[in-house]
Amino acid sequence: MTTSAKLVSAKLLLAAICLSAVALSACVQVAAADQKCTGDGWATKSDAAFAADCADTAFNGSLEERQMLAWMFFTRVNQLIADPTKGGMSNTGKVPVWMAWPTDPDTFDTARPFDFTDTPRDAMSPTAEKKDLEAGGVATADPDGANEEVTRNRISYDYLIESGLTTKLDIAAFFEKNDYVDMPVGSVELKASWLQVTEGSPAPDGALTFVFDSGEYWWRGLHIMAKMQSLSDPGDVFYSEDPSWFWTTFELSNNPGVAHVREQLITQRAPLSEKEISAILETGGLAGFGLEAYAPNGTQIRFTAAGTGETPVILGHTDMEDFAGSPNTAQPRYWTRFEASCHSCHATASYNPETEAFFPFSVPTGALHPGYNKADSSGAVRYLGQGYKPLDFMWPIAFQAR
Repeated sequence: MTTSAKLVSAKLLLAAICLSAVALSACVQVAAADQKCTGDGWATKSDAAFAADCADTAFNGSLEERQMLAWMFFTRVNQLIADPTKGGMSNTGKVPVWMAWPTDPDTFDTARPFDFTDTPRDAMSPTAEKKDLEAGGVATADPDGANEEVTRNRISYDYLIESGLTTKLDIAAFFEKNDYVDMPVGSVELKASWLQVTEGSPAPDGALTFVFDSGEYWWRGLHIMAKMQSLSDPGDVFYSEDPSWFWTTFELSNNPGVAHVREQLITQRAPLSEKEISAILETGGLAGFGLEAYAPNGTQIRFTAAGTGETPVILGHTDMEDFAGSPNTAQPRYWTRFEASCHSCHATASYNPETEAFFPFSVPTGALHPGYNKADSSGAVRYLGQGYKPLDFMWPIAFQAR
């Protein structure tokens, strides 16, 4: 296959940009940035190189380019590895590489170093459900549980381990010398959602399935957050509209109500054509695997549209953020509001060195300010501006540190 055929989606977008450019020099600059991100080898670059090469596309490109980048990230994290034990997703004999990445339990619940291999796990390793955090509940592998698995790449894992950000004692020591967490460029954090397949709850058409030790589950989608550049002042995470992380969330397009949420409530999306999507997946060697049944609900790079502080960016998954939908959280097709915003929610992940407490989990949308507050489990109101230090959007540090 020729390079032009492989990158048809990128080139179609580039052509549209060049046609609207007011000067040839502007088009040349766009073309150079585009080639740096989407040129040959993008699917197999190191995570750090890909993030650095695509930062301009992510943070200065159009919504169409960001949607394209979402598919490129999706392609990269779903590179296939052999699964000789469980038969792979949907009996293909293969699974995405992230199923061999360290989970939250692998990162936070053990002092043993994770062995990075191409051997996928057999057991599900769910993390705490956000909607149960305040009540102290933890998800279990039952048919009604969210069964959300958080995984991370080596860059993210190494930084957390080497910085001592996995235990409360070590976090306290970290903030004796540091004012903020600054994850390395190339860090990738994922969250997958699974639902058990039962006689009364079969997998929907098109859904990919996997047989864990605890039973068969269908894959409901994948959150992707990727660090693409550091802020000029990493301590300004709470309030800066300058982008540093790229956010997208993929969901099964056949999920009940997701079409309504995408079209009416998600604020920043620009769906690609089937031809463009197929070209990206084919470049990554994923043609025919079944990933076409999923799509990004949208993308996000900051708190508000264009960074003006006016219009909150809304992004979420109808299952993983069902608590943010209303009027009935179980019926996305009837939602009139969706108070989900990846960037805003994760920005409040923070730690107060004086009280040795994490900021309580909440569901903000739009820009934050020092007076933003939330009551903790004891009922005490905590204000973001009262000594909290940013964890660089990393809720796992607050949720999982032992």
